[in-house]
Amino acid sequence: MNRIFLLLAAVIASGTVCAQQIQGNDSIKPFVGFLNSNSLPGPKEYVLKSFEKYDIIILSERHHRELTQYELITDILKDAGFHGNVYTEIGIFNIRDRIRSFLTKEGLTKDEKEKELIQIYRDLDYQPIWENYNFYFLLSSIYDINQGRPANDKIMLVPLDMVFYWDSIGCNDQYKMLMDMMEPRQGLPPVISRNDVMAQHFTREYYSERSRGKVKALVILNTYHGYTRIPEYRPNPSEPSTYSTAQYIYKSFPGKTKGILINGYIFHPKFRLVAGGKWDAAFRVTGNHSAGFDLRDTPFGKTRFDMYNFGGSDYRTVDFEYIFDGLIFHTPVEDFTLATGIPGFFDDPAFVEQFYRRTAISMDIPEGEVRKSDEIRNFMESCNKLRIEKTQETDELNREMNQWLKK
Repeated sequence: MNRIFLLLAAVIASGTVCAQQIQGNDSIKPFVGFLNSNSLPGPKEYVLKSFEKYDIIILSERHHRELTQYELITDILKDAGFHGNVYTEIGIFNIRDRIRSFLTKEGLTKDEKEKELIQIYRDLDYQPIWENYNFYFLLSSIYDINQGRPANDKIMLVPLDMVFYWDSIGCNDQYKMLMDMMEPRQGLPPVISRNDVMAQHFTREYYSERSRGKVKALVILNTYHGYTRIPEYRPNPSEPSTYSTAQYIYKSFPGKTKGILINGYIFHPKFRLVAGGKWDAAFRVTGNHSAGFDLRDTPFGKTRFDMYNFGGSDYRTVDFEYIFDGLIFHTPVEDFTLATGIPGFFDDPAFVEQFYRRTAISMDIPEGEVRKSDEIRNFMESCNKLRIEKTQETDELNREMNQWLKK
């Protein structure tokens, strides 16, 4: 009798929970209806299927630190059906040969692999260091994948950012001049456009790799660098069009390039959800199932674009399907993980000295002050180990999402 009572209680409780399931209000019904009425592939399957039609897939990633998106990317690269290379915004272009050498080596021990990775990572960027774990994870994963691939099918990674040598920078004036040249000044465009530079580097390397038979390219760019198409420049129509790296690639390889947005949140000028939270609310109502799909002629594609405004173009006149070809939903915002720090990054005393020098130059302060700074010392300690945290703005983002939900 007790067993029957417990079973009935469980059934009643289950029914109560079902009755209290989260539902969307009328504003997100089209999005919920689309998700419920379509059998959508997972993100990995969607990207691999896209490669059957396109040679170049551009992913507009979330915040660099977010790790679950890189777990998805490495899962795509592990698939036996992927035969190509990876191109990234992260990393100065002149380090590519060191990366290629590392990725083509066979049989490194765990310690040997980590030693080579850290040496590459210490010279990765024109900032004193790149403390985010994402690129370390990606390089390490590609090395492991390559161990099971023949020499002619190993995956290479090509960093696309500008050429930079720390050894050639001797003072803050040199460093500041270079940084200033990458920023617009007094209403004028930057002297060095990172979008142009990265697109040119991609084109050069892609043609070279394509001649070797590596036709497929997975390009990982952040935020507006990954916008596949940019609206017209409205403030002064007589000025040349403003391009992103992705649009340069799209125009250079028409019919062969597809741009895909990975779900995330916006952090300019404050943290907020894409599409005012409607997309995230619709996915939550339908179970937060990972999916990938083309945007054209969907409620998601017909949503007015509301992400970061790049270069003064008139985004208010276009929908998401104008900017991107596809959307990937992988991991809801409350499950995003932000990963920073590299184990053993500052274990080498010679590199610690190099870091002091770089920091003094970039911050324009005497090296002695850098050595005595508790703030810098704490930063070094935090970067010398892997730290994985949840997104701190989850409550704020949930409030934005909840306006489209009802219970």
